[in-house]
Amino acid sequence: MVDFVRIFWRDKTRFEHFVCQEENFEDLETLFVYHTSQIKYPYTASFNAMDVKVTEKYGYVYNSIHKSYNDRYFNDAHNHNDFGYQNICEMVDFLESKLADVDNSTLTQFEFGFNLEVPIAAEQIIQRNILMHKECGPNHTKVFRGKGRLKQFDHHNYVIKIYDKAKQYNLPTNILRFEIKFLKAKEFNKLDIFQIQDLKDKSKLRSLFLLLLSRFNELTIVDEYDESTIPSNDLEKLIRYSNPHYWETRIASLSATSKMRHLRAYKGLLVKHNLQETKAFLKQQLVNKYLQLINF
Repeated sequence: MVDFVRIFWRDKTRFEHFVCQEENFEDLETLFVYHTSQIKYPYTASFNAMDVKVTEKYGYVYNSIHKSYNDRYFNDAHNHNDFGYQNICEMVDFLESKLADVDNSTLTQFEFGFNLEVPIAAEQIIQRNILMHKECGPNHTKVFRGKGRLKQFDHHNYVIKIYDKAKQYNLPTNILRFEIKFLKAKEFNKLDIFQIQDLKDKSKLRSLFLLLLSRFNELTIVDEYDESTIPSNDLEKLIRYSNPHYWETRIASLSATSKMRHLRAYKGLLVKHNLQETKAFLKQQLVNKYLQLINF
């Protein structure tokens, strides 16, 4: 569920003092000016795949608590296995024990998502079926050499990332990763999440899941189809409506009422020709995985 986190100290006084103690971080790196012997910011350190940084003004700890958990217990910093509620609680407690002044910190970014087992290679679903979010095409479409495919949809306060987790780690099973990365705290502050400790609250994790599910519902995910089986008039509309460029140019200039009329027409075509089985399957996988991990 929870992966990357970014913990922030606006008042870094106690945090910096703690980081600079040798018994806490033996390998503390700084910038050293050779001729003046001046030590300059930033100060950086790490522990169990988590990064620590102190700048002139602030303090930070960031990285994947999922990877950190696997690094602690298995000496292998990956995040392709299940990471459930008890694991999250354990990692939050570990961070509190490992760091200082955590009560004075805030959570400024984090990722929330799930690894979903799928029957075919995830990159095929990403390439062929996942088309748009809120009727806009992806801002980033990447193909990693031998490591799968990613589509990312950027928004002001958050991004949606969908990628091939199995290819990333050369796994024998097909795993599709679906996640939200919150870029601005106000996006999750609305869910009463302010500090890393809040991620131990099951009711808040449930709110996060419902938000993620609503973002998933906004995705346009369309099954592949045989063009010869669809009437030409419907086929022409399907091809047109399935093109993000059409929505971003032609439809964008229309009134809200006209946009909604086109959107209803598109959804009607998808239902009429039964082209949302992939989306229904992935949604059920999301629900199943959440129920599994929140009780794990």
